[in-house]
Amino acid sequence: MPEQATAVMAPVVTARPRRIDRRFYIILGLLTILFNVVAFGPSLIDQSGRNVPLPLTPLVMAHAIVAATWLLLFLTQATLVATRRIGLHRRLGIVGAVLTVAFVVIGYFTVIEEARRGFNLSGDGGPRAQPGAPPDLAAMGPVLLGLVTFAILAGAGFHYRHRPSVHKRLMALALLGGLGGTPLAHLVTHWPALQPWVGVIFPIGFLIIVSGSAISDRVSEGRIHPLSLWGAILIFASNTLFVGVIQPTEAWRQFATCLIQ
Repeated sequence: MPEQATAVMAPVVTARPRRIDRRFYIILGLLTILFNVVAFGPSLIDQSGRNVPLPLTPLVMAHAIVAATWLLLFLTQATLVATRRIGLHRRLGIVGAVLTVAFVVIGYFTVIEEARRGFNLSGDGGPRAQPGAPPDLAAMGPVLLGLVTFAILAGAGFHYRHRPSVHKRLMALALLGGLGGTPLAHLVTHWPALQPWVGVIFPIGFLIIVSGSAISDRVSEGRIHPLSLWGAILIFASNTLFVGVIQPTEAWRQFATCLIQ
């Protein structure tokens, strides 16, 4: 009888971490969408305070549409996995790959246009636009780095799509590390009360964001997968190195100037 009881109870014990793991990616998708709404929403609701001329350019609108579609697709894919509709999940993966390429390409040209005009095209960050403003070489660096990070991680995630334990963590890191910094920056710059603390809020907030996959591993499996751990470390370290060491150099300014010419 004890052996039978153990055999019956074992699946219940092992199923709980799997349920937590499946729910994490759904919650991650929902929270990311909510985070972007909170970060970008104020300038959309009250457009009188926007820092850029209206209406928005077709390039900016295309960037916003592709980004929103990618986030919704991430949530859809997580839901399909949680409900065990793996076949449809894999078929939609092709759509995800196309959207990823479109997001990176359109995002790159959007950043370049921002820098050329000297202000943030989303309208709720940085100083108010002035005619003939000089190129904003500083703001474009972290965003370009985020695009590169996103492209590498999402591309690797597609490559390892037949290894679920690797694939899901790479896609989570692409979402958190590649796309998490921009809405965080907009959220901080939009609220004047937070701006004096940006040097503290942004690095701590970004570290928490990129650690999302590692936190999920610890809760659901009792240990942190090496990919979640080293992925978070490398993303945070590369951003810190770029902002603190590379971006202030004359070499970066020359390279950035070449990009926008």
